[in-house]
Amino acid sequence: MFIAHGLWRILMHPPYAYMSMKGAFNKEGVVAFQSDLMTTASQFSPQSITEAVVDLSEFEMSTADSIEDTRQYFQGATQRGLRKANYIGANALARNMLAQLWQNTTTEPCFYSSMNELLSKQPHHKENIERLVKISFKHPD
Repeated sequence: MFIAHGLWRILMHPPYAYMSMKGAFNKEGVVAFQSDLMTTASQFSPQSITEAVVDLSEFEMSTADSIEDTRQYFQGATQRGLRKANYIGANALARNMLAQLWQNTTTEPCFYSSMNELLSKQPHHKENIERLVKISFKHPD
């Protein structure tokens, strides 16, 4: 087994979930992130998170062996009520991959080039995004 790689921050404020990913993630890092995300979400009633904001502006990549885990997680998120996933700073390759991973679900992926673009269209996220950036990044142990 490899050492998990990747850093993240999570803030849940139903009906919204906010997260930020930093660095390169291997499969173990993706699984650790998803586990932390599920643990955090389990503090709230089922179906209470309907929209996510995911900051990928410092995200570098994930390994190919984590794709199926991510697809399964996305299907589960849709089943748990996620209707919209807003991505910030995803490059063209990441946008393409994310769009493919959300295929065959009812969750709508939306892409923004920057945090400012998202906030200009959805200013109600400002306060929680400010709270998110104050949280220290977690590293899988």
